[in-house]
Amino acid sequence: MKILHFVSSESYGGIEQHVKELSAFQKSTHEVIIICNEFLSQYFVDEFNVSIVKNFSRHNYFYLFSLYKAINAHNPDIVHTHGSKTTSIYSKIKNFIEASHITTIHNIKSNVKIYNKADHVIAVSNEITKGLDNFSVVTNWIDFNIEEITSNLNKENHALAVGRFEKAKGFDLLIKSWENIERELIIIGDGSEYGTLEKLIKDMNLSHKITLKNFLPYEDILNEFAKAKVFILSSRNEGGPRVALEALALKTPVLSTKVGHMSSIFPEEMLVEPNNQKKLKEFLELYVDNIDSLNQESIFKYVREEFSLKNQASKIDEIYKQTLGF
Repeated sequence: MKILHFVSSESYGGIEQHVKELSAFQKSTHEVIIICNEFLSQYFVDEFNVSIVKNFSRHNYFYLFSLYKAINAHNPDIVHTHGSKTTSIYSKIKNFIEASHITTIHNIKSNVKIYNKADHVIAVSNEITKGLDNFSVVTNWIDFNIEEITSNLNKENHALAVGRFEKAKGFDLLIKSWENIERELIIIGDGSEYGTLEKLIKDMNLSHKITLKNFLPYEDILNEFAKAKVFILSSRNEGGPRVALEALALKTPVLSTKVGHMSSIFPEEMLVEPNNQKKLKEFLELYVDNIDSLNQESIFKYVREEFSLKNQASKIDEIYKQTLGF
């Protein structure tokens, strides 16, 4: 089977990591091509057959024609788009290409009309399937050597949060909830709200307890997950979230809002309503400084087994085969 992944953004984050790991697994049994822009190509070119296309407006017909030529030159069986931008772009030329179209929706979208133009939609959690017609749920996964990371690291005492500094991640709610908590909090990420969050920490006189750090390479982030005493997910909305899976796989307890596939991992009483400052504050004050009272060993084991790359990629392979009719 010849599989072509189309991804296009100006940053390398969770979606791009998702594509890289999936492609690495698939290339052992299939031919895999990745089409992306020049910025993203640096993350793929050493491992995959990469075609580079320039980033233009999705209404730029010169760009659409160059994309059509790039895809058609490979004659793929499957074109797999990731996110609304690539799905929207490809939908304009898909009728001229003899390939089945699979798309993955990674986050909550208010309008999923564009996704329904694909032959099949993969959603990374049940919570983001509203309005989809022909879909399957295949969650995110973990793909790293757990023992190698944890064998030489000792737990430290701080709490950790990781993600893009954007409103959806709820870091403002997290900071406002930390006033009565003794444990130190480290927040790692980057994004448009860095300055706003930094000011909020200073205005609340929490600089002695909360530290913002710039984003780290993926391998270093995994080490940070393993070292933290507890990981906090304060998101207002999420597709996955992948970061919580990674923390749990590395035996770091997680306290989370009820977003993405968290409700399939934790019992209802161990999740807090998203975008509710009062309830998040109460929840964190109850558990953060007393995290040793929570035993999540069974959850660590469940995540390691259920959310393996092999398990999830095999489900995607079956979707490809069914869409192609074999």
